[in-house]
Amino acid sequence: MKWELNEPKKGDMIRVRAGSIYHYGVYVSDSEVIQFGLAPNARLNVKDCDIEVLSTDIDTFLNGEFLEVAVLDRKETKMRIPPEKTVEAARARIGEKGYNILRNNCEHFANECVMGLKKSSQADDVREFFRNLPIVDVYLGVIPEKVKISSVYPKERAKEIKACSNDRVKREKYCAWKLLEYALNRTFGAKIKELEFIKGENGRWSTPTHHFSISHTDGMVAVSVSRAMVGVDIEKESDKLLSVVPRLLTQDELLEYEKLEQESKLSYLGTKWTQKESIFKSLDEKGFIPHKIEVKEYETYTREIETEGNKYYLSVATQTPERVRLYTNVEYLK
Repeated sequence: MKWELNEPKKGDMIRVRAGSIYHYGVYVSDSEVIQFGLAPNARLNVKDCDIEVLSTDIDTFLNGEFLEVAVLDRKETKMRIPPEKTVEAARARIGEKGYNILRNNCEHFANECVMGLKKSSQADDVREFFRNLPIVDVYLGVIPEKVKISSVYPKERAKEIKACSNDRVKREKYCAWKLLEYALNRTFGAKIKELEFIKGENGRWSTPTHHFSISHTDGMVAVSVSRAMVGVDIEKESDKLLSVVPRLLTQDELLEYEKLEQESKLSYLGTKWTQKESIFKSLDEKGFIPHKIEVKEYETYTREIETEGNKYYLSVATQTPERVRLYTNVEYLK
């Protein structure tokens, strides 16, 4: 189907530009065009529930724009409903409501009357647009003091957890993986046992079909899943951060740090540490050298989280920090 600036005939599908989209209708005559509501720029302040199929003259339909007429290809011409039947079907629906921009709009209506098919290329474009929007979902979960550690998938990750000699770290690694399982299913509907996992030379796990990053600290685990490269880091506030100043901060950051009041220094360090760690993870490189990472050169999302009397610093490295959705206190161990 293509569109041309032709003279319409009875039963033709017609359209007119309405801003960045098109408004569709069924042509009967210059005094009768049947459409599902007026063009969006002609029905200001009208709620979707009040939009109905109606008949207007051609000038009202056009609303000052140029008319385009559908030119069907050979296959579509064979499929189309005869013009008289098209007009009959369109008239029978005058007064009908139930407008929905994605599932039941003016293009759906016109196509159904003319072609017998309820479809909308514009609605499909909108769905595709939303499907391709960057997703950056971040899940936070509390690590219980006692966790029953069971087998996880894949078996290589299960062996890695089992081989961990430190009980606290073992619990953190296990919880991180269980939260990842929850996150992949919650965001993408992906079953973890249906995915292929690879452990890289840097010891980081990945899957070819989904991007993710995991982090754990004392009492808390964080997982971020996305359609693009992502890095996440969470750290519990501790005086130990004071010992990393020389290897954490760039010269400019060190000058900023030294000007801060004492009570603000831990927050500054926690923020910079998690930002740099998350950036490093998103780049998937070897050798973390924090004082060489310029945070201002990257996009990050950072939050301070307070729970059960403890403060945590969370950072996510992503090209779309405005798309981050944060889910806290997730019940992921079931």
